[in-house]
Amino acid sequence: SRIMSGPPFVHFESAHIRPATMTPSGDRLLVVNTPDGYLRVFDIASEPNPVPLADVPVGLEPVSVSCPDDSTAWVVNWISDNVSIVNLNTMHVRATLRVGDEPADVVFANGKAYVSVSQEDVVKVYDQGTLAQVGTVAVNGRMPRALARTVDGTQVYVAAFLGGNRATVLSPAEVPVDSMPIDP
Repeated sequence: SRIMSGPPFVHFESAHIRPATMTPSGDRLLVVNTPDGYLRVFDIASEPNPVPLADVPVGLEPVSVSCPDDSTAWVVNWISDNVSIVNLNTMHVRATLRVGDEPADVVFANGKAYVSVSQEDVVKVYDQGTLAQVGTVAVNGRMPRALARTVDGTQVYVAAFLGGNRATVLSPAEVPVDSMPIDP
């Protein structure tokens, strides 16, 4: 018998952006299960501890979940390149929206859904009712990830993995010379 040797197994899992959220009424907690590809729904209104209600299969590598209302959840699936729109009353995916390469997050503002698409360096805008794409916003940076909106829902903010403003948390001494951007 021959013993195989090689590098140890490396577990790959996409990075979470918004892995948990509550419904607007605060009675349910929604959490993505990234390795298994589902959304877990908990009742948090009636018990002192969360009570699991359902596991809803979604796409591959869900990394973010957001709710425009108490009946709907949008789950962003990193590897599947789509968003699963879940009916929280029936606990089934009612629609799947293809959005582009490596979507990361979704927020709702101005009656629209904003989805960051990291490998396209854009935020795509969708009509929540028809699911039609109604716009695209270019991001000055690489790999837009997390999204946020103002309380009144009039503005959306984008956090990019590699921002176009050359901001960093590293000191100049910690940045290798060969990784410094070249001015045009």
